[in-house]
Amino acid sequence: MTQPGPGRTDGGRSRVKVARVISAYDLDSLGDEIEQRWLATGEQKMSLRDLADYFNQRVLEAAIEDSDVSLLDTDVGTLYEQLTADDVSSGTKTRVKRRLDRNGVDIESVKSDFVTHQAIHTYLREYRGVSQPEVTTEEHVNTVRERIQKLQDRSAAVTKDGIESLQREGVVPEGDINVIVDIQILHTETDEQYNVFELFEDREEQ
Repeated sequence: MTQPGPGRTDGGRSRVKVARVISAYDLDSLGDEIEQRWLATGEQKMSLRDLADYFNQRVLEAAIEDSDVSLLDTDVGTLYEQLTADDVSSGTKTRVKRRLDRNGVDIESVKSDFVTHQAIHTYLREYRGVSQPEVTTEEHVNTVRERIQKLQDRSAAVTKDGIESLQREGVVPEGDINVIVDIQILHTETDEQYNVFELFEDREEQ
């Protein structure tokens, strides 16, 4: 385990929010885990934004474990998305909050303990004293490709969910649907157009 750095006061209380939340929820191993995931390579590696979401889900899970909500009947990832995603309706968020409140989860308090990717970065750099090695071109390419793929998959999932909700209400025709998201890149100087992933494939073939 990395020794805590200068992010602690003389009284032993951390000035870094992530460290305070880890202590408050007894998530002692979580600090080591997010450090390892940040420094990892390949599929194990996680971005700061993904780490923030992962951290917050662990906080939500810990709060639920101390409540009357059964984790066996609850998908924490889905609950977290319903509470925080911009594309979730206010009605859905309200229903989820009421459900958690009824079962002993002080959700507003829990949400105040959620952290941003900047807070994760501060914790890793200033509290744990770690930094990433310089990113290679190949690693950068893979990161960009994975980010675009996640965005494309997310867009397709949100679109499908929205259309299916309208189908249930009889607003649009019923029937099984598949959503295809095709991101195109247009070079304005040459008028050449590509599917975004063709750019990565062309680079690999060079």
